[in-house]
Amino acid sequence: MTQEKVARHIIKVVGHYIDASLIERVVANFRKLLIDIDWIYGRRVDDSGIYELYLMVREHPNLYMALLNLSKTVGVEKVFEFNGEITEKSLVEDNKTFTIYIPRPRKVREYSWGVVNG
Repeated sequence: MTQEKVARHIIKVVGHYIDASLIERVVANFRKLLIDIDWIYGRRVDDSGIYELYLMVREHPNLYMALLNLSKTVGVEKVFEFNGEITEKSLVEDNKTFTIYIPRPRKVREYSWGVVNG
């Protein structure tokens, strides 16, 4: 039995965080097309309510459609797809391991209201 190496993509979503529904809409957008999310985390960019959400998803036939749909979602400003190598860096602190994924993109696509740039 052989195992295939599955391509992974890091997706960056920039949007207005009013309540937790932003996160729910982003996750539901992928789940309704049967795309699994390996991990998700976010951070506040500024005090006006702009947040960045980062997700890692595996290659899937519906990924392009999910990204187009996500770019048209209310509250989402832009969606970025990073294609390329992903470096994993592990930090150990107080007997807890934190894994940080660093994209080294060969290609970056930007999606905004259904329009693809890049």
